Amino acid sequence: MKKLFLSLSALALFLGLALAGESYNVGEDGASVTERINLTIPQRVALHLTEDEWVLDLNAPPLGNVATGEGCFLVPKGFPGSLEDALNAALSGSLAPIDTYPAIRDLNGNGSIDPGEKGTLICINQKVLQKFCNNREGCELDLKVTRTLGGPTYGKLGVRDEASGIGHTRFVEIIPDVNDNGEPLELLKVLGSRLPGWLDDTITEAFWFDGSEVAGTYEFNFLFQLAAL
Repeated sequence: MKKLFLSLSALALFLGLALAGESYNVGEDGASVTERINLTIPQRVALHLTEDEWVLDLNAPPLGNVATGEGCFLVPKGFPGSLEDALNAALSGSLAPIDTYPAIRDLNGNGSIDPGEKGTLICINQKVLQKFCNNREGCELDLKVTRTLGGPTYGKLGVRDEASGIGHTRFVEIIPDVNDNGEPLELLKVLGSRLPGWLDDTITEAFWFDGSEVAGTYEFNFLFQLAAL
């Protein structure tokens, strides 16, 4: 009898150890148990750029392609608009693709240069910037452009950020010797809410060689920064 008692005590101890930290319930007609879940979601901010270099050599300008939104286009002499206007005109197909610098070509093949067949050159490059930010207060995307080689005589330079997922578009112009020294330029700010997962932005960069440019080699560093607010 004593041996049986010891066996039952050992079994009870074993079951007690086995059930420690577990939820259990025994009943005649039903039973229920409760599970508690602790979840930790860390704050994260991340960027992915699909292209990290743009080499533009006007000895052989890339022919413009409206379908891809890249390449060079002829801006007719006397074009009255701004850099952003010229960019929009190129992307809408209103400007003729061209691969010569300076921009001049007998486009209609009649053997002469007609009005509209010479002018200046705008060259465009596009890439995708993917952003992630789960901060509930929002996030801000800035661009810092630093000219690392060459003087301020490179024509006009602008950058457009389009986040179609949230209906956002922002264009900033990089003005030589004014904001090409690493000054932060705001491309996007979302306040009071988080970004919707990985948000894809189309980044469009445009150089307009409007006649103010001077021959030389120029280099720039584009630094995209995303920060939680």
